[in-house]
Amino acid sequence: MEKLAPRLEDYLETIYLLEKENGVARVKEIAEKRNVKMPTVTEVLRRLSERGYINYEPYGYVTTTEKGKAYAEKIYNKHEAIINFMKKVLLLPEEKAEEEGCLMEHHLSPETVERLKQLTDFFTEKNLDGEFKKWLK
Repeated sequence: MEKLAPRLEDYLETIYLLEKENGVARVKEIAEKRNVKMPTVTEVLRRLSERGYINYEPYGYVTTTEKGKAYAEKIYNKHEAIINFMKKVLLLPEEKAEEEGCLMEHHLSPETVERLKQLTDFFTEKNLDGEFKKWLK
């Protein structure tokens, strides 16, 4: 599977989450979530559609294809693993974890993300966050 540019990955993840929530995504909802204008969304949707990641027709609903859903799920799982690591291990506030986690998710390998997930699970299972707080300044 080809690697999408970070911007396209972000849009695909947004579509995936809206689809999970509502069954479909709409251009207006995508624009609101991404904080962009609708013509910007339309251009990105055209590109994702041409590559086979989404089903989209102008003025219609947007849904992911099987290929798009598989890709989006990988991105979403990466996103969640990184955010959890930043919140539970690094003890960063939610907003900071989300902001910086979104930047990292496009660049970390699956192996690195899996290690972050394992470390998060270890900290959580052992209740080490309280001990770790003593070391943070």
